[in-house]
Amino acid sequence: MAVSVNSNEEIISHLGKAKIFYIFSKDSEEITFIESRVTDGNHENHIIEDIKDCDVVISGKIGRGMVESLRGLGIKAIIETTTLNPVKAIAKI
Repeated sequence: MAVSVNSNEEIISHLGKAKIFYIFSKDSEEITFIESRVTDGNHENHIIEDIKDCDVVISGKIGRGMVESLRGLGIKAIIETTTLNPVKAIAKI
């Protein structure tokens, strides 16, 4: 799972502007941080390239075109508006 975050480790408000992704795995109820990935924040193509091995991406806002592009790769896009905490957002899934 990929979560777009800012330098304060909070879920960023718009996926298209993401420069940092935290990658997690979730097994049953256990959430494990795997790594941090830095992207150039150059919208759709570079972002998709950086998270194409993930099955879920979480962000505060995800545009319709991006949702469709992600869906085409088998990646579920989740818009999170109730928490800025990546672990809490993953726990809700």
